[in-house]
Amino acid sequence: MMRKSMMMMAASVAVLVGSFAARAQSGGRTVWDGTYSAAQATRGKAVYATSCAICHGEGLAGIDVAPPLMGSAFLNNWNGTSAGDLFTRIHDTMPLNNPGTLSGRNVADVEAFVLQANGFPAGDVDLPSNAAMLGGTKIVTTKP
Repeated sequence: MMRKSMMMMAASVAVLVGSFAARAQSGGRTVWDGTYSAAQATRGKAVYATSCAICHGEGLAGIDVAPPLMGSAFLNNWNGTSAGDLFTRIHDTMPLNNPGTLSGRNVADVEAFVLQANGFPAGDVDLPSNAAMLGGTKIVTTKP
């Protein structure tokens, strides 16, 4: 009985390791994998309205020198980078009049809102609220 349990546990571990290896070989996680929750994007919309819309516009289309945060210009600019790169950019440089003042949670929420606005699907969990945990998630314009 004990031997059978050990064999089943070993098989489970092998399947788990195999799935991680397959994910790593296929390029890892992307924003198409449901990397944020709908509730997080809703929170992000509220933060965006108070901290970002004045420069980037209510519709994320950009105003004057502030670039758009949705559509082809945004996607072409960020394609192939990581969600951690976007997090760092928002965290360290925004809002323009008071950079670095948004909390990690607020930055992650805004990023979730931007991902949602660009048509990337929501999932069941929130984006993490630090760049290091987002480094393995790629922003790619084409669904793998």
